[in-house]
Amino acid sequence: MGGIEGFEAPVRTRLIVRDTRPDDLSWSEVGEMAYGYLRIPFALVFVEIVYWWATDPAATIEPYQSLLATIWVGISNILWPGSAELVFHGPSQALTGVNLFGDNFQGGMERLYVSDECSGMHEIVFLGVLMLLTPGVDNKIRFRSIGYMAILVQSLNLVRLLCLYPIAEHSGVDKMFAFHEFILSSGFLVILVLIWLCWYVYLDRCGLVDHAQKPSLKDLERFRKLELRTTLPRTSLATILFCLLVASWATYEVSYNEENLQFRGAAESCTYDDQLDAWTDSTGANCFAKKKIWDDIERRSSRGWLFSALFIGISVIQFANDESDESE
Repeated sequence: MGGIEGFEAPVRTRLIVRDTRPDDLSWSEVGEMAYGYLRIPFALVFVEIVYWWATDPAATIEPYQSLLATIWVGISNILWPGSAELVFHGPSQALTGVNLFGDNFQGGMERLYVSDECSGMHEIVFLGVLMLLTPGVDNKIRFRSIGYMAILVQSLNLVRLLCLYPIAEHSGVDKMFAFHEFILSSGFLVILVLIWLCWYVYLDRCGLVDHAQKPSLKDLERFRKLELRTTLPRTSLATILFCLLVASWATYEVSYNEENLQFRGAAESCTYDDQLDAWTDSTGANCFAKKKIWDDIERRSSRGWLFSALFIGISVIQFANDESDESE
């Protein structure tokens, strides 16, 4: 019998190719994206915390509050003669109180005052941070814009204060306070964002925004290359002069102001009485109010010294590769 010849079955092979391509996003790229998107929100939160700490003592920016109250009363009396009066307010008896007179006020008068939240400083800080962190804008344009925007914000804030009187006269006191609360809580925030957007769009249309410049983690390496300025531009000199004035004012408040020294003496003799559950002086009188006033004065001065030293330090240093503009 003849044998049956075998046959060789075809062998199928499967080629396995390992994908050696890198992932879509590396961790460094994720970090770059996170830095680009989150640096502004984190900076705003950080500055917000610093601002609230700086203004925690009562009447932290009292001189400016008094100036704003004086301007408010002056313009109000020009527009509506006899509508406002500048008065002393608070334990420090600073000229930050404003009395409005009108038929819709209970007793013909409404007592108001200019607090640190009414000063517009909070809004300037917020808008300034947005402008400082906007990429692609030249620093000269950036700082000049912040100055102009500060004037604009303060003008809008003054208009807000001036609007309180006619609103109360035509719509009532409740409407006046509702308008005031709305602007402070959310209205001004919307206005600030619109100002920032208009500013950026304007610069972009004028070709003043470098779109190739994007925020990067490598930017942080510049802080390792700080050096003292060999010469000081005018902006640094102006900043140093202003800081010295603030530091001098802070020193005067705790060392030479006779009224404040009286509060200091009262605070030093003020002790807590467990039996009365109150702060009392050597005569047994309640001294908590005077003690709190001195604590605010002391904390306000310490913040003045701290921020003066900080901004003087910033004014005398620069990045190693930056060229100082002597005329700036």
